[in-house]
Amino acid sequence: MRKYIILFAAAICIPFILNAQSVEVTPFGGYVFGGTMQGDYGDVYIHDNAQYGGMISVAVSRVVDVDLIYNRSDTKADVNYFSINGYTKPYQEVPLSINYMQIGFTKNFRVNPTVSPFVGMNMGACVFAPKEEYADAWFFSVGINAGAKIYFAKRIGLRLQAQGYIPVQGTAFSMFVGTGGASTGVSVYSTLFQFGFTGGLIFRLGKVE
Repeated sequence: MRKYIILFAAAICIPFILNAQSVEVTPFGGYVFGGTMQGDYGDVYIHDNAQYGGMISVAVSRVVDVDLIYNRSDTKADVNYFSINGYTKPYQEVPLSINYMQIGFTKNFRVNPTVSPFVGMNMGACVFAPKEEYADAWFFSVGINAGAKIYFAKRIGLRLQAQGYIPVQGTAFSMFVGTGGASTGVSVYSTLFQFGFTGGLIFRLGKVE
């Protein structure tokens, strides 16, 4: 499944890359804070840990980029089971990796040729990959980020950002009919928000304004 997601994201990005005048490649590293994901039969606490990865940002206009992102953290999870029929499983600590594969957009605010604040959002897939007996768990995921790009030279810069990722645990559909008319709605929910910071070197390719 992972390879199909990567191929799908690449297929989306190829037309932008072919038509782009500028591409930024940014390997990054940083730190992500812990959080708890709750379920029907227990909860999982994700420990703080380092995170790393890379992104390709393709300029589709002077101020808008299309981003292809891979973010990974190798951490541990505390698995706590709720009591079921009077029986409680013992607490377990499980090593795992958390991988986000996202595609999104960044809006740049060019203050001057050296500094460019930005905000962005993205979506894609997240996989929790335990390194022991548990099976991988896949989720649809959404993310947000904000920060600044600081360019030291024409083709080298630094990207500093705060970011948050949300693995979506479920969706719901609602319908209401009353005297005032009818309405429908779709909602998503998650109990985990992974917040962190990253920094990375920007390598600019192609035409640079």
